[in-house]
Parts: sequence; C-alpha cells; structure tokens
Amino acid sequence: MLSLTYSVADAASLRALFEKELAHRRVFLPGAGGVAALTPCELVIEHAGRSHRLAAEVVFVKEEDPGRGVGLQLAPMDAAAREALQGFVDSATDEAQPEVTKTDDEKLAQNLQERLRSLSPVEQQRLAAAGTLSERMALERMYGPSVWETLLRNTRLTVPEVARIGRKGTLPRPLVDVIAANASWLAAPEVQRALLSNPRSSPVVVEKVLRCMTRSDLQLVPQQTAYPGTVREAAKRMLGR
Repeated sequence: MLSLTYSVADAASLRALFEKELAHRRVFLPGAGGVAALTPCELVIEHAGRSHRLAAEVVFVKEEDPGRGVGLQLAPMDAAAREALQGFVDSATDEAQPEVTKTDDEKLAQNLQERLRSLSPVEQQRLAAAGTLSERMALERMYGPSVWETLLRNTRLTVPEVARIGRKGTLPRPLVDVIAANASWLAAPEVQRALLSNPRSSPVVVEKVLRCMTRSDLQLVPQQTAYPGTVREAAKRMLGR
C-alpha cells in the first residue's frame, strides 16, 4: 500500500496539526506529489523519532506550485484508535521540554522503573500522593487503575497528567466526576477534550464541560468526529439556545 510520511518538527506543530486537521479526519501534505486521487494509502506521522500510522485515502492532488501537495481523507476511527492518536499527540507535548539529556533520561527512566516494580500496594499509594512528576507518570503507566484515585487527589497533579487519566475509557465514573469538579482542571482545553472524548463522561459532565468552553471552541465540537455523537448533539443544542 502507498505510504505517505508527514514529519513534524516540534510538539507545538504536532498539536496544531492534530487540532486543525487530524481531528477533522483530514490532512494536507505540502510538497507531496506523484500520486493519483482516490488512492488508498497509509499516513505515517513522524515526530522526535516516534511514528503513528493512520489509514487514509488521497482525495486531492495539486502537482504545480504554488500550493503543491496532496490532500488526504482519514479513515473513520473507533474509540481505541482515537485514544491512541490523542495519546501520541499528548505524549509529544509532555516530552517537549526535557530536563536532562536523552542518555541521562534513559538511565533515569530505567532506574525509576526498576525501583517502582518492587513497590507494595501501600507504597504505590504513598508515592501517588507525594511523588515527583516523573515518579507519578511512571507509576500511572505501570499501575494505572490502582493509583488513579490517589493521583487525582494529589494537588500537585499537572494538567497533562489529568488529561492523560481523563481520556481513559476504563476510568470509573466517580473519578470522571472528580476531574469535572475541579474548576482549574476543567478550564484547561486539554482536559476538556479528554472528558468529551471519554465514553464514561455522563451527560451532566458533558454539559458542564461544554459550558466551560469558549464559544469559538464550542462551535468546533459538532465537527469533531473524535467525540461521541451524543457529545456533538449536546454541543449543537447548546449553540442553538
């Protein structure tokens, strides 16, 4: 199958690509050519040595400058595929400002993982309540559901951490409600997107999130196929009031 690569230079550009194009199931590859319209293909998004693959179809081709490039329509994505794409984008944002060199970071991550593997359940909860950012992130990746509640009670939790947990489709509804009850978290667009895409968000939570959004952001919700149909309909009703 035809494979087309879109290389993104930095985390901010990847986030912009997602919000302006990928979330709408479309993307334009500037400078690309030599393909025919209606050709099935695979889009490979590359950033910082990582890649994410999406099924797509060529729907527009312009061979001449100015504006030479290829337009793609992405294939429909189920909840798991949407979460995987969102995770790829958000993890790039998390890594945008490394505190140490890559070599040192790899060594620290390995040592941290080895230390966390031997934690007892009580120690896991203690670290979730008082650990550093790197410890909390590693803990959530390793132990997930068993530490979510304690992490969400930690006042030092950052917005990217909250959004990462808020996207989890297996997050219990009471914990979804905990996130939605925190005004400072709910004011963050990243957290708003996480809750709107989570099938565990109740209609009450969805309406609460929509009410916190700016009108310009709210107007985009009905177009976002990454959100459940009930969320898009709720946004339409709110816009019509």
